[in-house]
Amino acid sequence: MFFAISAEMRLILVTWRKRFVKTAMLLALSTASSLGLGACEAVDPQEQQLLSNTRLELVDWHISGLWVINSPVAWIRVTNYNPVPIHNITLEYRSFTTDGKPLDKGTFTIEGTVPAGETKNFIELYLGLVDLYTERLSCKLLSVKRANH
Repeated sequence: MFFAISAEMRLILVTWRKRFVKTAMLLALSTASSLGLGACEAVDPQEQQLLSNTRLELVDWHISGLWVINSPVAWIRVTNYNPVPIHNITLEYRSFTTDGKPLDKGTFTIEGTVPAGETKNFIELYLGLVDLYTERLSCKLLSVKRANH
């Protein structure tokens, strides 16, 4: 059996189908992202508190290397506003060109302890390897751990 469909009705059906497909795709994406977030590793509230009470500052830096192996050498200042000492201070560094184009990123863990309520300078830290064209550097605090002493 064959039904004749007008051009208007055909346009309405096509439009409805496109909206249905878009809605279904959005629903699938939101469900997938919700499931993905639920699978993330839980952050210990005590470690989160330690992290929020710690400040990291990139005081100065320069590139050390011979055009092939280049490493940012940094002076990092860490201030611990916690009532306990901290150690295993992990940071993420990112390098950029002069105009801000991202080049490299990596992580670095500072060896040493910062006593409670104090500031400590860490100098001559070789963070890792970066591109020859690195002109800018940024650092972001990722994690800290409570020291046992």
